[in-house]
Amino acid sequence: MLFLPLLDRKWLPPSLPRNRSHFIVWAVFVLAALFLVAWQPEQAGLILSMLLFTALPEEWFFRAYFMTRLGQSWRANLATSLLFSLLHGLTRGWATALLVFTPSLFYGWLYQRTRDLPLLVLLHALSNLVFVLFLTELFATFQGYLR
Repeated sequence: MLFLPLLDRKWLPPSLPRNRSHFIVWAVFVLAALFLVAWQPEQAGLILSMLLFTALPEEWFFRAYFMTRLGQSWRANLATSLLFSLLHGLTRGWATALLVFTPSLFYGWLYQRTRDLPLLVLLHALSNLVFVLFLTELFATFQGYLR
């Protein structure tokens, strides 16, 4: 999936926003990630892998390529989020598919508004980290109550 955008001759990679507000927001997210590394240094490898092997490829394909090829409408965002959730459901379980659907809609909306791929990658990585580091146990406990 990652190489499909590179093979599509009609698709152009997104250009990077270069205004001050984007740089400030990126810096805030990078500082948040550095804070997590300083707070839990044993998680540095997890943080780096979430950024490079999860958030970056997913946002590159689903937002920068797939959603852009579908168009700029809310339907493109909905279709992309459904596919994103479906693939998570097939690989991680249907509870995960339900958990990622709403954030995916938000990421799509944000990308349609800003065209800022680095922002999405950083936001996606940080939200995954917050979930893994802080919310996984809470959801496991909650699922235990449901059984």
